[in-house]
This record gives sequence, structure tokens and C-alpha cells, in this order.
Amino acid sequence: MNILVDGGIVVSDKVIFDGAVAIEGNRIVAVGDSSELRKRFPGFERVDAKGCAVVPGLINTHTHAAMTLFRGYSEDLTLFDWLNKRIWPAESMLTPKDIQIGAELAAYESLLFGTTTLNSMYFYSDEGSELHAFEKVGVRATVGHGFFEKTVENGLKVTEEMAKRWHGKDGGRLRVSVCPHAPYSTGPKSYVMAYELQKKLNNIYGDKGKIILHTHVAESREEASVVKAAFNVDVSGGVVVYLSRLGVLSNTLLMAHAIHLTEQDIEVMKMFDVKPSLNPVSNLKLGMGVADCIKLLEHGLKVSLGTDGPASNNTLDMFETMKIMSLLVKGLNRDPTLLPSREAFKLATEYGAEALGYHDLGAIRPGYLADIVILDLNQPHARPIHDIYAHLIYSVRATDVKTVIVNGKIVLENRRFPGVDIQNFLYEVERVREDLFSRIKDAVT
Repeated sequence: MNILVDGGIVVSDKVIFDGAVAIEGNRIVAVGDSSELRKRFPGFERVDAKGCAVVPGLINTHTHAAMTLFRGYSEDLTLFDWLNKRIWPAESMLTPKDIQIGAELAAYESLLFGTTTLNSMYFYSDEGSELHAFEKVGVRATVGHGFFEKTVENGLKVTEEMAKRWHGKDGGRLRVSVCPHAPYSTGPKSYVMAYELQKKLNNIYGDKGKIILHTHVAESREEASVVKAAFNVDVSGGVVVYLSRLGVLSNTLLMAHAIHLTEQDIEVMKMFDVKPSLNPVSNLKLGMGVADCIKLLEHGLKVSLGTDGPASNNTLDMFETMKIMSLLVKGLNRDPTLLPSREAFKLATEYGAEALGYHDLGAIRPGYLADIVILDLNQPHARPIHDIYAHLIYSVRATDVKTVIVNGKIVLENRRFPGVDIQNFLYEVERVREDLFSRIKDAVT
């Protein structure tokens, strides 16, 4: 299908107030004035964007999508109590079909909120998974099977099988990652094996898109001491410095959280061009602290944003995430000039794309992948408009999303999913939840 998104405020390398975007196949082929592009592409299907902002789809670089099923389940606990006493025991009761339903719910939520790309770490099975769900719904995604010290051998095997079946599927819309869980739960030899597998898979499948290594790092203040106690390793200098001694750092390593970093950690991250994904809402909710976004940016690191899982956020709202990150930066530093709106928007678009190994995503440019969101600005809270970037960070709401295009296909039109009875699906979610929690209550104290 060839599409002309016509008549909106197009947020490209420059802002075009009566602009249009021409899409051929899954690529943007032209961006310009509406009157000009209507003449150039007369046969394209027109999508009316009058009164709307036309922006690149948002990119969520760290989540656990299927955890929608645990939304609101475990509240007001510290991180390790939350994990050990509630989440991990509950996750042990999940079936592959549960995971698939939870991920499908996350995909619909994300698209309704203007997020077109997810980077998710969870558990894979051929019988059902996040990848099965994302293939069905039409969202762009990078997905990894999370593994721990006790599950590393199976985790690496599953990851290799995933890559063979899924990496690069649907014109590159679906990708696979390698996901050792965290330094406190996954030992040094396991990280080295994960890194070696990443290199091997990139040699085989890298022409279909980069395979990244995705892990949690420096989420808690105690992490270094926990790592040392668990694996009897040298963590002097910080957890990232420890990982650098293992030889597993690269520019295709995405580190979620990156809150409690030493100066040496940050210098090493800069040296290897590691990609930090900050998760301010989840980190605030779990009382973990706030990552130093400005310091990371000042060191030249490409910072991106994630929501974390919907069990600890409790939504997949990237507009909220952008706003909270911006407010934290300004408030904690007592400097309103920090992180201008245009830069804040890049954290959830272009920088997110780079973190996931894309160089043709996250912006509205000719030649780029056609992942586009149309926002209805005909709302009291969205008028008047002075600075469109400030508007996107501070005024626009995720509920303003009207239409979404992913990989050149309309997947949400006027807030409806074509061919999907969303109400029946939500009934199915409730049925799955009831069945799951009837099993969980005997497993969780």
C-alpha cells in the first residue's frame, strides 16, 4: 500500500506546518509541503492529518511486555522483595499462552499510546511468546529470552532457536536480542557466553539487522555488593567496570536503568559507546533513584528511554516517560534550561532507534522506515501551539494518538484496530488473569 499522510504539522528535520509524508511500501519516500506532495503522488491513499501532528513513532527501549498480566499485582515493595517474594514465584506459573496474551495486550496499549517499537525481555516458547503476539498485532519489536545463572544453557539454546526462526521477519519488523538478566543474577562466565553468542548470531543473521545484547545494570544502590557476594568477583570501580573486565561491552550493548554508576563506569560506557536505557517512572515507583541523564548525555552517550515492565510502572506510556524524565532533570538540577524539548523527544525516537541497532528509524526522513504516529491536536489541552516540541513533551497526552502506521501499514485508524474486536480480546485477558491467579495463589506466600 502507498500512503500520503497529508495536511498535518509534520515534525521532520524541520517542522512543516502544512506538510505531508509519502510512504511507498515500508519506507518514507518524500517529506514536504502538502500541496507539492499531493501533485507528486496523486495515486497514493490519502490519510487526512489536518489539525494533527505527524511524528515518528515512539521507541520503548526497555520493557517486559507480557507483564501486563501483573499490572497492579505487587505494590509498595522494595525491588528485591518485589522480585523474590512476588514476581518471580508468580512468573513460574505462566504458560506460553499466558505470555502471548499479556504481550498482545501490551502491543495494543503501546500502539494506542503512540509507541511503535518495543524492546522486550521475557520468556520464549515455540508454543506462544511475545514474538507471536507482536507478529499478529503489527508492532515493531526486538525480543529476547531472559536467562539467569541457573538457566543459562537453556537460555542460550532458546535464543539461538529464536534467531533462526524470527530475526528479520516481516521485512525486518521483528528482531531478536541476547538477554542475560543482570550481573546480580547471571554470572561472569554466562555473560561471556552471551556475548559470544551475540557475535555468532550477528555473523549469521546480522544482514537482517543488528542483534543487540540487552541486560539490566546498576538498578539498585546495593548491586555491586550483591554481585560480589553472589559470584565472588572483583567489582571495584563499579558494575560496568566489572563487565568491561569480562570483555562483553560494545556499542550493541543496551543497559537498562543505569542509575547507580561510578565515574569509572561512565568513562567505560563512553569508551565502548554502550547504550543506556533510562526508566524514570519505574525507578521512582520502586524507590530506586534517578539516573543522571544529563551526565550521560554530556559524556556523549546516546541515552534512550523505556517504561520497564507494566508490573512496575504500571503503563507503557512513553509520553508520560518523556515528560517525567524532562521534569526530573530540571527539578533535581534546579536548572530549567537542561534537556530542551527537542532533545528530550530524541531520547524516545532517534536515540532509541540507535540503541536497538537501527540507522533508518526514529525520524521522518526519506529512506527511513515508515513508523508514523498522527496526534489529534483538536483538544482543549493541545491549543494553542507555539513550540511543537514543547507541546509534545508537556502538553500532548498519549490519548491524543489517532492513527498509527508501522512498517508502512496502518495498524491503528481513528483509535480502532482494523479487524480487531478489542472488547472481546479484553474479556479474554480477564479470563486468562483469573485462570493464572487461581494457580498463583498457592505458589506465592
